[in-house]
Amino acid sequence: MHIQQAITHYLTELTQANRSLHTRRAYQTDLQQFAIWYDAPVEDVTVGALRDFFVTVMELSAATRARKQAVLASFLGWAYRQEMIAANPMGRVERVKHEPSAPRGVGREQVERILAVIPTKQTRDRLLFRLLLETGLRIGEALTLHIEDIDLIPDDEHLRVLGKGNKRRTVLLDDPRLVRQLRRFLKQTQYKHGALFRAQKNGRGGALRYQSVQERWAHYCAQTGVTCTLHQLRHTHATELLNDGVSLATIRKRLGHKHLQTTLRYAEQSDPTADEEIRRWRRQHALRHYP
Repeated sequence: MHIQQAITHYLTELTQANRSLHTRRAYQTDLQQFAIWYDAPVEDVTVGALRDFFVTVMELSAATRARKQAVLASFLGWAYRQEMIAANPMGRVERVKHEPSAPRGVGREQVERILAVIPTKQTRDRLLFRLLLETGLRIGEALTLHIEDIDLIPDDEHLRVLGKGNKRRTVLLDDPRLVRQLRRFLKQTQYKHGALFRAQKNGRGGALRYQSVQERWAHYCAQTGVTCTLHQLRHTHATELLNDGVSLATIRKRLGHKHLQTTLRYAEQSDPTADEEIRRWRRQHALRHYP
């Protein structure tokens, strides 16, 4: 079977296995890159061919190369289970080792500087980026929000979010400024159903694409000279929650993390917060042991 055909079958199975759209797109991109370079039957993939391919991506970061290896290992493992190949050649390829860098947020003052340069008339952008900052949503989660996912009952405003692995969670809208922005936006647009954040090009109102959002955010960042990625807004939110005394278990639930260890990497406790926690412990310890 030609490798392109095998990849198509593999991606179809990922869809049937309910893998997220984001994951399927990432796998498709990496596998298509390999298929363009290796235009031959899947059963002819050798260790040497894999090693030669990985040489062509040596200029990429260790994290990216490790991801490409993992994707090919998954695909070829599937091909082996389907008896398309006699063995998985990735088992004989030395894997890229890399230490994932700790995510770092950007200070509230810097983020507010970026938000301040967004023109008042750009109500959609102002709401979207404020939402990411105040809720810690992933950009993909924000872009898939629908009007039907919003509940604006006074004092209990919240969103129903579709996260990774197609798992739903409820996110409280606890910031009054954000809630006011959202109410004004819905009143202005008169949206009653469908996507919350829509493209405005040619007045068609189709779904807003990630690339467009990324370009607009980069433009606003450039105006202020602040370096900040969209994903860093998520780190900033988690760090603020931690330093204000919110438990890791609650932060994990709010961010939609499966494992608490992931949350630990997102939240950076400040030195003053850590010091105050130690002082509280010391005071309690002294009261118990030194009456």
